[in-house]
Amino acid sequence: MSALPGALSVFLPLLVRLLRGPGKLMVWVNGVIVAILLWLTVSAVAEGSLGAWIPLVLGAILGAGVLVFGIRLARLSRYVDELEKLQDQTIGTEIVTRDGRTLSEDDARQRFQDASFEASQRTARVMPRVHAAQRAAIAAAGGTVEAPYLRDDLRITIISGALAALAGPFGFFLLIVTAIIT
Repeated sequence: MSALPGALSVFLPLLVRLLRGPGKLMVWVNGVIVAILLWLTVSAVAEGSLGAWIPLVLGAILGAGVLVFGIRLARLSRYVDELEKLQDQTIGTEIVTRDGRTLSEDDARQRFQDASFEASQRTARVMPRVHAAQRAAIAAAGGTVEAPYLRDDLRITIISGALAALAGPFGFFLLIVTAIIT
């Protein structure tokens, strides 16, 4: 039980650090593709091509996904960096109660119970399991002060990440379609 908060505070920042580089590369490459697509479709619409409206709207949606994912990735990176600074400055203290247990054991047990309760509550309409898992992870970590990388809604990050991943191939396809239309 007591390993849960510790494992969570090690695993998630490690995952963010590992995905930071590939995520930035994906944002930049797909952002350039979508920017070229938007430039080409705006030029086609300005020339009076009615068929270019569809790639323009789809490109704007993909561009919004890339932009939101880039912002979320930067925030996650900043939160993980701040957490590392806080962990370097924190000195561990442990208080022993009369029955010989430490308060950290009681705290870990309470966190585990809170996390189990939060995981069982699926009240969100969109991606309820992801929302419940995020609330459970926040409870297991001891709040967003201990896990600042869990502040932002992970559902938005996942959806924008999927759009950002699709922006490259789908944007390239829309570039070809727009070039054929105009």
